[in-house]
Amino acid sequence: MRTSIIQACAVSLHLAAAAIVTINPSPKQTLTSFGASGAWWPNDLINFPTQVQEDLGRFLFSQDGLYLSSYRYNVGGDGGNDTRVVNNAGRIAQSFLLRNGTYDFSRDRAGVTFMKMASQYAVPEITFFVNAAPSNISTNGAACGWDMPREKVPEFVNYIVKVLSYWTSQGIGIKWISPMNEPDVSRDACNQEGMFVGITKRPYVFSTLRTALNNASSTAVNSISIMGDETSQITTETILEYPLWLPAAQNSLSGISVHNYDFPDDLSLGLYRTLVNLQVGPNGPPVKFTETCCSTRAGSGIPIFGSQYDPTMQNALIVARYVWQFLTIVQASSFDWWLAVSFLPCSPALDGPSCDPKALAPTSGFNDGLVYVDPRYGQSQDYTLHYTKRAFMLKHFAYFHRPGSVRYDIKQTQLPSAVNAVASRSKDNSTWNVLFMNAQSSTYNLTLQKPNAKANLVRVVQTTDQDDWLDVAPLPVTNGTNVIYALPAMSLVTFQFAQ
Repeated sequence: MRTSIIQACAVSLHLAAAAIVTINPSPKQTLTSFGASGAWWPNDLINFPTQVQEDLGRFLFSQDGLYLSSYRYNVGGDGGNDTRVVNNAGRIAQSFLLRNGTYDFSRDRAGVTFMKMASQYAVPEITFFVNAAPSNISTNGAACGWDMPREKVPEFVNYIVKVLSYWTSQGIGIKWISPMNEPDVSRDACNQEGMFVGITKRPYVFSTLRTALNNASSTAVNSISIMGDETSQITTETILEYPLWLPAAQNSLSGISVHNYDFPDDLSLGLYRTLVNLQVGPNGPPVKFTETCCSTRAGSGIPIFGSQYDPTMQNALIVARYVWQFLTIVQASSFDWWLAVSFLPCSPALDGPSCDPKALAPTSGFNDGLVYVDPRYGQSQDYTLHYTKRAFMLKHFAYFHRPGSVRYDIKQTQLPSAVNAVASRSKDNSTWNVLFMNAQSSTYNLTLQKPNAKANLVRVVQTTDQDDWLDVAPLPVTNGTNVIYALPAMSLVTFQFAQ
């Protein structure tokens, strides 16, 4: 990560000027967080040297790193001695509730280690999310491959409250609980934890949980918010399912959580926003985008979940457009990436120069991490952390658009189709932060009108194939009320104005 300030050429006033880009003066929605999930990868990272673990925590959570404002902790379901065990060893997460019905909060040392790191760095929004009820509760004695019956809901809710009560008593500031994840599939193959929750049973789960949280003896537990239902497919599931459960559940929910593994286009997302408004009204619970990964291109509307390792700006800009879609079209309040850490498609130490962590691997690996490590670290003893451009893309959002910021529109008609923008004003009204994403293969000559007459440009940060996080100096030319700058090809550039 480049952190030093480097001289960059100022842009001449004689650049061919495009249309002046303005920020709409009407506020849109409050932004709450940008983050990533802690599912599974801690099982491997707990084997890394303590110093590397601390370096990773610093990179993910500190102001010197990505400064993530959200972290999703995976509450495991494996109770030991289960009738079936998840057959992918890397995707097993230990439950605090043992198969014999007793609790052991020393379990899941790996996941807890990084959850505690997030807490120690005061990450504003920590979510506990449940892929499956633990084996002690499930009807098949396993944390996969079952359908939750209505009569099991109170037992399941009681378990969740006990877990939340313990960890809040340990000083963990839990903001959200998500009691189900992609509940349309039970994971019968047991390749990962999962449970089916029938559409009409979901409101009962949410309402029973809300009542139990409200009745808990701890005020920290009383204040935990519920999100749901972590639907995986927007175009094929929400349109059919939301009318059947969302209106009945909205009084229990503080957030409508959704994934996008069908990679919907702009029109489909506009229809999704309309669907949400029809079910809960424009002032209902906000949409919280909570998971995506593994796309190979963006904006087409065709499901593209593929094997590919792309640490470059190409994929960073693909994902950046997903963030833009959900913030602007859906008006989501937050955006969470899937995995914070994943495996390289090869071992740099063992495979030699053919394994370049900075190069595209078109058909191997997955675009599912922000940081990557050697998949054969146990053999190679290579514990290097490899950072992607996708990580620094997320930093542009997490670092500048902090919780409580208010988003303002920049109309897309002012920009080329491959240039998108997100603007927000900080919670304390002290700064405006405007991010431009240029996915074009050429520079774009930007003329940006300052947010208001009293706003002064104080910082410009850009991410390109050459630079991870470059403070541009000297600052771009300001011509009266306008800032003039050539956005580099394939870049992310944030302009910060101080009042």
